[in-house]
Amino acid sequence: MFTQNKDTFSEVVDITLYKYNSIDLKLWGLLKRHYNSKELAKESVLISANDLKNVVNEYFYDDLNRIDSVGESLMHKEATTIYFLKKIFENMTSLRWLKVNLNKNMSYKRIVEIEQIKTIKFSIKTLRGTFRVFDHFNSHQTYVINKLLNKMDLLNPGEYFKVVKTNELMNKIDNYLVANNTNEIFTILNAMIQYFEAYETDNPEILLITDIESDI
Repeated sequence: MFTQNKDTFSEVVDITLYKYNSIDLKLWGLLKRHYNSKELAKESVLISANDLKNVVNEYFYDDLNRIDSVGESLMHKEATTIYFLKKIFENMTSLRWLKVNLNKNMSYKRIVEIEQIKTIKFSIKTLRGTFRVFDHFNSHQTYVINKLLNKMDLLNPGEYFKVVKTNELMNKIDNYLVANNTNEIFTILNAMIQYFEAYETDNPEILLITDIESDI
């Protein structure tokens, strides 16, 4: 999932670099040698958002300046990983970690043409995020959501946080609405559906927090 809008949910994302792109290969080498990166597999590393941002700022300074000087309407001519990372850092305000993979496919391209309009394509997937119910709903609605999550068997009585996959949460909500569709319940649960629809394809883990006193 990639969006130009602000994303306060995503904390861990998965991105792909390409071996046969000079910028990507340079970045991959820097990440593999970075003292704080963790090798997950031969062609996959984990690095913090702050460390990756520092690498980009230090080693791709000229690329960042060139991006700033080019208008969005012409950005397809500068469709590099550095452009996408810049957008990710600007828009994903809760981002903490990135899983970075190396793809050796020689036939990749990031410019696709749809109805004669050039569009930028980039591979990014949200793996995990946090949803603090009380940041999106008032105290009464938060109380109601707690009760609803209990009835859906997503939270046990007395529990105020849980990790759940997005598709499981969406299916539970959909099934519950079939039999319980009052105005208040529909309004609250539909708001949650609309929030998570953007992540449904990625199916990330959600840390659901419903306790307003929580320090998580």
